[in-house]
Amino acid sequence: MTTMNMKATALALALLGAMTLAFAGQAASQQSKPAAGLQDPFQVQAENWRGKPHYEVLIMNRNAEGPGGAGNYYNSLGLSFDVSNEEMDARFRALDPEKLKQEYGGDGVRFNGPRRFLVNRFSAQAFDGGKKFMMGPIPMYVYGTFVVPDFDAFIAGKQAPYRETVSKRSTTWYYDAGEEVYELVSPEGAVFTMFSASLRVDPNNTIDKLPKLGKRLSLPKGWKFRVRTLEKELVLVATYDSDPPNTIVLDQFENNYQRNRND
Repeated sequence: MTTMNMKATALALALLGAMTLAFAGQAASQQSKPAAGLQDPFQVQAENWRGKPHYEVLIMNRNAEGPGGAGNYYNSLGLSFDVSNEEMDARFRALDPEKLKQEYGGDGVRFNGPRRFLVNRFSAQAFDGGKKFMMGPIPMYVYGTFVVPDFDAFIAGKQAPYRETVSKRSTTWYYDAGEEVYELVSPEGAVFTMFSASLRVDPNNTIDKLPKLGKRLSLPKGWKFRVRTLEKELVLVATYDSDPPNTIVLDQFENNYQRNRND
Protein backbone atom coordinates (compact mmCIF):
# COMPACT_ATOMS: atom_id res chain seq x y z
CA MET A 1 0.00 0.00 0.00
CA THR A 2 1.42 3.39 -0.97
CA THR A 3 1.86 6.22 1.50
CA MET A 4 -0.93 8.15 -0.24
CA ASN A 5 -3.33 5.20 0.02
CA MET A 6 -2.48 4.73 3.71
CA LYS A 7 -3.23 8.40 4.42
CA ALA A 8 -6.52 8.17 2.52
CA THR A 9 -7.51 5.03 4.44
CA ALA A 10 -6.67 6.65 7.78
CA LEU A 11 -8.68 9.73 6.85
CA ALA A 12 -11.67 7.61 5.85
CA LEU A 13 -11.54 5.67 9.12
CA ALA A 14 -11.31 8.89 11.11
CA LEU A 15 -14.32 10.33 9.28
CA LEU A 16 -16.27 7.10 9.83
CA GLY A 17 -15.47 7.20 13.53
CA ALA A 18 -16.56 10.83 13.79
CA MET A 19 -19.83 10.04 12.00
CA THR A 20 -20.46 7.08 14.31
CA LEU A 21 -19.90 9.25 17.38
CA ALA A 22 -22.17 11.94 15.94
CA PHE A 23 -24.98 9.47 15.31
CA ALA A 24 -24.53 7.95 18.77
CA GLY A 25 -24.69 11.39 20.32
CA GLN A 26 -27.80 12.23 18.31
CA ALA A 27 -29.49 8.99 19.41
CA ALA A 28 -28.61 9.64 23.04
CA SER A 29 -29.98 13.18 22.76
CA GLN A 30 -33.22 11.85 21.28
CA GLN A 31 -33.54 9.28 24.05
CA SER A 32 -33.24 12.00 26.71
CA LYS A 33 -36.40 13.65 25.42
CA PRO A 34 -39.89 12.75 26.69
CA ALA A 35 -41.69 9.98 24.84
CA ALA A 36 -44.29 12.27 23.27
CA GLY A 37 -44.13 15.71 21.69
CA LEU A 38 -46.60 17.56 23.91
CA GLN A 39 -48.34 19.39 21.12
CA ASP A 40 -51.92 20.53 20.48
CA PRO A 41 -53.00 21.48 24.05
CA PHE A 42 -56.47 20.47 25.15
CA GLN A 43 -58.36 21.73 28.20
CA VAL A 44 -59.84 19.24 30.68
CA GLN A 45 -62.27 20.38 33.39
CA ALA A 46 -64.12 18.31 35.96
CA GLU A 47 -66.14 18.78 39.15
CA ASN A 48 -66.95 16.59 42.16
CA TRP A 49 -63.72 14.61 41.93
CA ARG A 50 -62.76 14.27 45.58
CA GLY A 51 -62.45 10.58 46.41
CA LYS A 52 -62.55 9.37 42.82
CA PRO A 53 -59.98 6.88 41.50
CA HIS A 54 -57.30 7.84 39.04
CA TYR A 55 -54.26 6.11 37.60
CA GLU A 56 -50.95 7.27 36.21
CA VAL A 57 -48.27 5.75 33.98
CA LEU A 58 -44.93 7.45 33.34
CA ILE A 59 -43.01 6.58 30.19
CA MET A 60 -39.45 7.58 31.08
CA ASN A 61 -36.18 8.05 29.22
CA ARG A 62 -32.64 8.20 30.54
CA ASN A 63 -30.68 11.42 30.31
CA ALA A 64 -27.91 11.36 27.71
CA GLU A 65 -25.51 12.26 30.52
CA GLY A 66 -25.86 11.73 34.24
CA PRO A 67 -28.07 9.44 36.31
CA GLY A 68 -31.37 11.28 35.88
CA GLY A 69 -34.22 11.02 33.43
CA ALA A 70 -37.39 12.61 32.14
CA GLY A 71 -40.56 11.50 30.46
CA ASN A 72 -44.19 12.21 29.89
CA TYR A 73 -46.89 11.11 32.24
CA TYR A 74 -50.29 9.76 31.33
CA ASN A 75 -53.17 10.08 33.78
CA SER A 76 -56.83 9.12 33.80
CA LEU A 77 -57.93 12.35 35.53
CA GLY A 78 -61.12 13.62 33.89
CA LEU A 79 -62.13 10.18 32.63
CA SER A 80 -64.82 8.04 34.24
CA PHE A 81 -65.21 4.26 34.28
CA ASP A 82 -68.24 1.98 34.18
CA VAL A 83 -66.85 -0.64 36.57
CA SER A 84 -66.12 -0.59 40.30
CA ASN A 85 -63.07 1.08 41.81
CA GLU A 86 -61.81 -2.33 42.88
CA GLU A 87 -62.02 -3.65 39.33
CA MET A 88 -60.20 -0.63 37.96
CA ASP A 89 -57.51 -0.98 40.63
CA ALA A 90 -57.04 -4.63 39.60
CA ARG A 91 -56.77 -3.70 35.92
CA PHE A 92 -54.14 -1.09 36.73
CA ARG A 93 -52.08 -3.48 38.83
CA ALA A 94 -52.16 -6.01 35.97
CA LEU A 95 -50.51 -3.69 33.43
CA ASP A 96 -47.39 -5.09 31.78
CA PRO A 97 -44.45 -2.62 31.81
CA GLU A 98 -42.60 -4.40 28.99
CA LYS A 99 -45.56 -4.19 26.63
CA LEU A 100 -46.05 -0.51 27.39
CA LYS A 101 -42.33 0.19 26.95
CA GLN A 102 -42.39 -1.43 23.53
CA GLU A 103 -45.58 0.38 22.52
CA TYR A 104 -44.55 3.84 23.70
CA GLY A 105 -40.81 3.65 23.12
CA GLY A 106 -39.44 4.59 26.53
CA ASP A 107 -36.42 3.30 28.42
CA GLY A 108 -38.57 2.47 31.44
CA VAL A 109 -42.11 2.55 32.83
CA ARG A 110 -43.26 3.61 36.28
CA PHE A 111 -46.76 2.88 37.59
CA ASN A 112 -48.08 5.52 39.96
CA GLY A 113 -51.17 4.24 41.70
CA PRO A 114 -53.85 3.18 42.21
CA ARG A 115 -54.79 6.63 43.54
CA ARG A 116 -57.67 8.59 45.01
CA PHE A 117 -58.01 12.28 44.18
CA LEU A 118 -58.42 14.84 46.98
CA VAL A 119 -59.30 17.92 44.93
CA ASN A 120 -62.94 18.94 44.57
CA ARG A 121 -62.66 20.30 41.03
CA PHE A 122 -59.87 21.00 38.61
CA SER A 123 -58.85 22.48 35.30
CA ALA A 124 -55.87 20.98 33.49
CA GLN A 125 -54.09 21.15 30.16
CA ALA A 126 -53.70 17.85 28.37
CA PHE A 127 -51.95 17.47 25.03
CA ASP A 128 -52.33 15.78 21.65
CA GLY A 129 -55.80 17.27 21.27
CA GLY A 130 -57.16 15.25 24.15
CA LYS A 131 -56.32 11.93 22.50
CA LYS A 132 -57.02 8.98 24.76
CA PHE A 133 -53.97 6.77 25.08
CA MET A 134 -54.76 3.20 26.04
CA MET A 135 -52.60 1.85 28.83
CA GLY A 136 -53.84 -1.70 28.51
CA PRO A 137 -57.61 -1.35 29.07
CA ILE A 138 -57.32 2.05 30.81
CA PRO A 139 -57.74 5.29 28.81
CA MET A 140 -55.50 8.22 29.79
CA TYR A 141 -54.56 11.70 28.66
CA VAL A 142 -50.96 12.87 28.43
CA TYR A 143 -50.66 15.75 30.89
CA GLY A 144 -47.03 16.78 31.19
CA THR A 145 -43.41 15.94 31.90
CA PHE A 146 -41.76 14.53 35.00
CA VAL A 147 -38.07 15.03 35.80
CA VAL A 148 -36.19 12.74 38.17
CA PRO A 149 -32.61 12.92 39.52
CA ASP A 150 -32.12 9.13 39.54
CA PHE A 151 -33.66 7.20 36.65
CA ASP A 152 -32.91 3.70 37.95
CA ALA A 153 -34.21 4.39 41.44
CA PHE A 154 -37.39 5.95 40.07
CA ILE A 155 -38.15 3.05 37.72
CA ALA A 156 -37.47 0.61 40.58
CA GLY A 157 -40.10 2.40 42.67
CA LYS A 158 -37.53 3.82 45.08
CA GLN A 159 -38.18 7.52 44.72
CA ALA A 160 -36.90 9.29 47.81
CA PRO A 161 -39.74 10.63 49.99
CA TYR A 162 -39.76 14.22 51.30
CA ARG A 163 -37.62 15.40 48.39
CA GLU A 164 -38.86 18.00 45.92
CA THR A 165 -39.18 16.79 42.34
CA VAL A 166 -40.12 18.82 39.27
CA SER A 167 -43.53 18.09 37.75
CA LYS A 168 -43.99 20.15 34.57
CA ARG A 169 -47.73 20.55 33.96
CA SER A 170 -50.45 23.20 33.78
CA THR A 171 -53.18 22.48 36.33
CA THR A 172 -55.42 24.33 38.75
CA TRP A 173 -56.67 22.47 41.81
CA TYR A 174 -59.72 23.81 43.70
CA TYR A 175 -60.41 22.74 47.28
CA ASP A 176 -63.79 23.85 48.63
CA ALA A 177 -64.19 25.95 51.78
CA GLY A 178 -64.93 23.65 54.71
CA GLU A 179 -62.91 20.81 53.18
CA GLU A 180 -60.24 19.06 55.23
CA VAL A 181 -56.74 19.17 53.75
CA TYR A 182 -53.54 17.32 54.65
CA GLU A 183 -50.22 19.10 54.41
CA LEU A 184 -46.50 18.70 54.90
CA VAL A 185 -44.45 21.65 56.11
CA SER A 186 -40.70 21.64 55.42
CA PRO A 187 -38.07 22.91 57.89
CA GLU A 188 -37.90 26.09 55.79
CA GLY A 189 -41.65 26.62 56.10
CA ALA A 190 -42.65 25.54 52.59
CA VAL A 191 -46.17 24.07 52.54
CA PHE A 192 -47.09 21.05 50.40
CA THR A 193 -50.78 20.17 50.09
CA MET A 194 -51.84 16.59 49.36
CA PHE A 195 -53.81 16.27 46.13
CA SER A 196 -53.67 12.52 45.61
CA ALA A 197 -53.57 9.55 48.01
CA SER A 198 -51.79 6.39 46.91
CA LEU A 199 -52.92 2.81 47.43
CA ARG A 200 -49.78 1.27 45.95
CA VAL A 201 -47.69 0.92 49.09
CA ASP A 202 -50.65 0.49 51.45
CA PRO A 203 -53.92 -0.66 49.80
CA ASN A 204 -55.74 0.36 53.00
CA ASN A 205 -54.62 3.98 52.75
CA THR A 206 -58.17 5.22 52.24
CA ILE A 207 -59.22 8.86 52.52
CA ASP A 208 -61.09 8.32 55.79
CA LYS A 209 -57.78 7.33 57.42
CA LEU A 210 -55.82 10.38 56.29
CA PRO A 211 -56.62 12.53 59.39
CA LYS A 212 -54.46 10.13 61.43
CA LEU A 213 -51.74 9.74 58.81
CA GLY A 214 -49.30 11.87 60.80
CA LYS A 215 -48.99 9.13 63.42
CA ARG A 216 -47.77 6.71 60.73
CA LEU A 217 -45.24 8.94 58.99
CA SER A 218 -41.52 8.80 59.67
CA LEU A 219 -40.82 12.45 59.04
CA PRO A 220 -37.30 13.79 58.54
CA LYS A 221 -36.02 16.21 61.15
CA GLY A 222 -37.82 19.53 60.95
CA TRP A 223 -40.72 18.30 58.80
CA LYS A 224 -44.31 18.47 60.09
CA PHE A 225 -47.63 16.96 59.04
CA ARG A 226 -50.78 18.91 59.69
CA VAL A 227 -54.51 18.64 59.15
CA ARG A 228 -56.65 21.73 58.77
CA THR A 229 -60.15 22.71 57.69
CA LEU A 230 -60.29 25.39 55.03
CA GLU A 231 -62.01 28.63 55.97
CA LYS A 232 -62.10 29.65 52.31
CA GLU A 233 -61.49 28.03 48.95
CA LEU A 234 -57.89 26.96 48.34
CA VAL A 235 -56.58 27.21 44.78
CA LEU A 236 -53.26 25.65 43.76
CA VAL A 237 -51.92 26.64 40.35
CA ALA A 238 -49.12 24.96 38.39
CA THR A 239 -47.77 26.15 35.04
CA TYR A 240 -45.72 23.95 32.72
CA ASP A 241 -42.71 26.25 32.31
CA SER A 242 -43.03 28.30 35.50
CA ASP A 243 -39.98 29.71 37.25
CA PRO A 244 -39.54 28.54 39.95
CA PRO A 245 -40.90 25.23 38.61
CA ASN A 246 -43.87 23.38 40.01
CA THR A 247 -42.60 20.81 42.51
CA ILE A 248 -44.08 17.92 44.44
CA VAL A 249 -43.02 15.67 47.29
CA LEU A 250 -44.11 12.18 48.24
CA ASP A 251 -44.35 10.77 51.73
CA GLN A 252 -43.29 7.20 52.47
CA PHE A 253 -46.71 5.90 51.37
CA GLU A 254 -46.40 7.79 48.05
CA ASN A 255 -49.17 10.24 48.83
CA ASN A 256 -48.60 13.17 46.51
CA TYR A 257 -48.27 16.78 47.72
CA GLN A 258 -47.93 19.92 45.58
CA ARG A 259 -45.93 22.88 46.80
CA ASN A 260 -48.30 25.65 47.77
CA ARG A 261 -46.74 28.84 46.46
CA ASN A 262 -49.68 30.94 47.68
CA ASP A 263 -48.23 30.97 51.23
